[in-house]
Amino acid sequence: MKIETLKIYMGDWQFNAGLVGFINIIQHQDIDLITIRKNHIEFKAECLENFSEKYFSYLTETYKPYTSWYKITSYKENINKYEDSDYENFDEKNLENLNNYIKNILKKQIKSNSYLAAYELILDKSVLDMEKNLSPIKLKKGESIKTVLPEVKEQISVINDTIDFFNRDETKKYILGKNIIYQFIKNSWNGVSFLNPQTKEKDFYEDYNRYFINPALEYIEANKEKYKFNCFLCDSEMKDMNNTMSFLNHTGFDTSRKASHAWNFVNDIAICDLCKLIYSCMPAGITYAYNKGIFVNENSSIENLIKINNNLKTRVFSYGSNDRDSNTYRALINSIEKEYNEKFSYELADIQIVRYEQLSSDQDRYKFNILSKNLIETIVKSKKYLTYLTKTYYSENGNTVNIYEETVDRLFSNQNMYTLIHKCILYKNSNPNQNYYNESHIFNLLKINIEYLKGVGYLEKHELDIVDKGGKQGYYLKLAYKEKGSVDKVNGICYRLLNSLKTSNQNSFMDTLINCYLYVKKPVPQIFMESLKDEDVFKNVGYAFVAGLTGEIKDKNIEGDK
Repeated sequence: MKIETLKIYMGDWQFNAGLVGFINIIQHQDIDLITIRKNHIEFKAECLENFSEKYFSYLTETYKPYTSWYKITSYKENINKYEDSDYENFDEKNLENLNNYIKNILKKQIKSNSYLAAYELILDKSVLDMEKNLSPIKLKKGESIKTVLPEVKEQISVINDTIDFFNRDETKKYILGKNIIYQFIKNSWNGVSFLNPQTKEKDFYEDYNRYFINPALEYIEANKEKYKFNCFLCDSEMKDMNNTMSFLNHTGFDTSRKASHAWNFVNDIAICDLCKLIYSCMPAGITYAYNKGIFVNENSSIENLIKINNNLKTRVFSYGSNDRDSNTYRALINSIEKEYNEKFSYELADIQIVRYEQLSSDQDRYKFNILSKNLIETIVKSKKYLTYLTKTYYSENGNTVNIYEETVDRLFSNQNMYTLIHKCILYKNSNPNQNYYNESHIFNLLKINIEYLKGVGYLEKHELDIVDKGGKQGYYLKLAYKEKGSVDKVNGICYRLLNSLKTSNQNSFMDTLINCYLYVKKPVPQIFMESLKDEDVFKNVGYAFVAGLTGEIKDKNIEGDK
């Protein structure tokens, strides 16, 4: 039977993620095999030849730096430095790193279950004998590092052999493949093919072919005239209803065990083999990094969809591991700003942001947000202030909370920043040594809050300088208290003012404020008189004032007139 050109149209967010992944996988090998139209792609069945090889090739090249295989092999750079200098600069810190590498990376990974399964596929277990000869080196108290250098060189020799083993093409193929399966693929789908605990096929390349590729090819070539069912997604004819969406994480259900989930106990949701294959490509479309994932379902066109998500992936990987707590959100903000500045069709449609979070080894979730045009404008205008928050944290109930992530999460959820600002000032005042930010970061948070409020129709007649004005007045009041030798009273004043702001009690706030200025024999600043006309102006000026009041007193006054 002659195979015509196949067409696949855009669908729900998971299918669109799979569509981006499918395109990435094919174009990673040959960019001319797929034709991209406005809302669909066109290709021929030849694209599916050796698809499992293409599938894992793209994923391993994309996520290789985030795998345990890379942690093992990248140590070769350190070895080269030691050997080039003939270990002249090898010190106790290098020894500590070497011991950590042996104990927590090599010995741990070499004997892990996924690695043991990979050795079965490459028919070589010699690395297990190498592992037996690896052991951390103890440096006795008062002993010179030179005395253990022979042991160090002996261990380095074994490590070199181990790294050579993992760098072999066959080893790399299966070890990296195992890494990709359990670190990334299982975030999108599970329970079938090589992720089925009962699978009899040990080679996951063949297992993927058997479950996804071969059925898709058979489906493409089949005569569908007598088929009675239709695909839930693309409406193409199907032979049966065997392909459900239950293999997708947090999607669908087991129709054989949970028939009550379907209308009248009869399931009518099933997909064709070609759509099932596209869904399996989700891991190549979503951007994963450090237990998080992001996908932008910008569905105005496939070209736009690919462009923003691939740009997002490039930006996430460009930040490196030092910014791992906030790099996915930073990349998203930067990508949105880039496309917005290019007038990238955001005037026409809202966009859906899908965020994946791995909460523990067996628990994860998706979070969904719709970004309207106004909210996108707010994010773009606030980018400068957001940038200042990237490495700021506070401690809450023993957990470290990234202020940048909290801020972006609130923007995505269409929430103001008042409670976050309140927390930041409160924690700064009560536990300054456990938090990593200062009053200038709180001022930036307030400016983001004002940009957000402007976007939803408030404070349209006010500028961001009300934050600076309020902050300066707080700082000057603290100076006045210092001049009177009463700076210790400031903390108690801050708590009273914060309580008034939290309950939006202007009378209580002004009573405390007036008493403060009477004490230092100074007039109440005019900005507070003006702020009483609008509750949001009052709260933003008030929080800025308290943030300034908690600030560190500098040798020189901050710029501006008192």
